[in-house]
Amino acid sequence: MRIHLQVRPILAALHSHKAAVVLLVLEIALTMAVLGNLVFIVYGNIQRAHVPTGVAESGIGLIQSIGVIGQDNPGTAAGNIAVLRAVPGVADAAYGGPPLWFVQSNPVFVDPSRKQALAKVYEFQGSQGLVSTLGLRVIQGRAPARDELPVAENATKDTEVPVLATQALASRLFADGHALGKVIYDGGSNPMRIVGIVDHLRGGITGRADDDYALVAEFLLGNQNVGGGFMIRAGDPAHLPEVLAAAAAALQKANPGHVQSKLYTMAELRENYFRSDLAAGRMLVAIMLILLVVTALGVSGLASFWVQQRRRQIGMRRALGATRGDILHYFQVENFLIVSAGVLLGALFAYALNLFLMHRFELAHLPAHYLLVGALALWVLGQLAVLGPALRAAAVPPVVATRSV
Repeated sequence: MRIHLQVRPILAALHSHKAAVVLLVLEIALTMAVLGNLVFIVYGNIQRAHVPTGVAESGIGLIQSIGVIGQDNPGTAAGNIAVLRAVPGVADAAYGGPPLWFVQSNPVFVDPSRKQALAKVYEFQGSQGLVSTLGLRVIQGRAPARDELPVAENATKDTEVPVLATQALASRLFADGHALGKVIYDGGSNPMRIVGIVDHLRGGITGRADDDYALVAEFLLGNQNVGGGFMIRAGDPAHLPEVLAAAAAALQKANPGHVQSKLYTMAELRENYFRSDLAAGRMLVAIMLILLVVTALGVSGLASFWVQQRRRQIGMRRALGATRGDILHYFQVENFLIVSAGVLLGALFAYALNLFLMHRFELAHLPAHYLLVGALALWVLGQLAVLGPALRAAAVPPVVATRSV
């Protein structure tokens, strides 16, 4: 028998079981709506976890330290950096923080009155050598020169600071493409002149466009004893853990007034940054599996019930010449129609749920191909779930079926 010839009696049979069919369609629709959005969220989290920050992550290590007040013969910030640069295997060192750590975010203005912020930016501030330690790639202009760097302890509110801006931020602030040489302002006091453009630098990775809005400012550090972050960049990234440990030991030996609380590689910072997202992703995957199992059980259970209810009809069809393949195809087509109705309704539910998530949690728009993948998954799941009951129905001999009234 042809499939198109089976559709009409299938629809008639489904009409006599409207309540059960409606419940199953709603179950499939709910699974479709939730599945599409959860897959989108989980895949988005996985993608974000691999977005590059724009720095030489494989070679960067961080020494988080605390400067002890009142320590006899305390080291200086400049002296500490010199000590770190002298450690074998260290290509460069600087005072400051890397991406995915505690990076300050501030509004930025193009007018000195600071009345209307055009963007919110990550500000990377540190010692001379911060740009080279991070391994930033300057694509326009230049890195700040030593003779134009302000001395941190002598800077006033009128001291102009040369900065590097990301290409994304420069385009946001100056749509004409002429950002070099322009002066901008943050929420503080110092005016900042853009002397160079870097391709990418992300302080955080949230998936928003402003992740790539960043500024980098270097200062000359003098005799002050500072705590915070000291970064190194290993000449050979493969030996970063050993070089980082040696650098921390050298810093501790040269300046016992620094208490080291943590050592991090950028890989460890990235792992810490996305730990909660990945944990949530595993929970969402578990929810998706539960939904699929419940839906499969619903399809299989209803099909098994209908096989028992239709034993007489199955026997009559077998007696009239229907083959086992015909019976099998009948239940497969019936299941396909039910699942298709659920998929269509679920697509509407999915977009409605996505609009709610966009409004409430700033989730991105759900692409259509996620719904297509969800539909294919449910169609395959439905066919697998109905296969067992359909095979049992097809295996019933005509004589046994006609006697079981």
